[in-house]
Amino acid sequence: MNRLELLKKMFQQRRLGFMLDETMTGTHHFVNAAGPDGEHPMSFHVTWGTRHLASYLRPFQPGFLSSFLEGTVDIGGLVQGAACRGTLDLRYFSEAKIRYCFDFKDEAGRPLHYVGEKVDLRPWNLHRTHTTCYGTVTDIRTGQDISRSILRFELGSLPAFLASFRLA
Repeated sequence: MNRLELLKKMFQQRRLGFMLDETMTGTHHFVNAAGPDGEHPMSFHVTWGTRHLASYLRPFQPGFLSSFLEGTVDIGGLVQGAACRGTLDLRYFSEAKIRYCFDFKDEAGRPLHYVGEKVDLRPWNLHRTHTTCYGTVTDIRTGQDISRSILRFELGSLPAFLASFRLA
């Protein structure tokens, strides 16, 4: 079966989707005496997208502009190369934000949760708001925040980001 036939079959079966690879880098600091003082490096490298484009683009449905997310996260003083899995929600119309949510475990197996947001998305400030993500790491068991971060999407990585687009 050639690519065109495969694409046609995927579309007919409503299995057409997409994936992108994204890297965010920056710094974090521990809060509530959860780790060493000072700024520490932080980054995540994830693949996000949807396997069902029709559902993804359907307004007023629970999965509207919500995609899977999986990859790895590095948080200085906490984890190195930890597997992460969650969602990326494009909330342009309802809240003018993009939200990254994922779970991962530290070296001791403690379950942690990250929520990062690109906020105040407006057409005139996309160069700033689409590149800056404010995040918090929380201990799932206790509900206690343990880290706050500011990560950035480097504009120099835009060509690689766009080139990572693929049908799924």
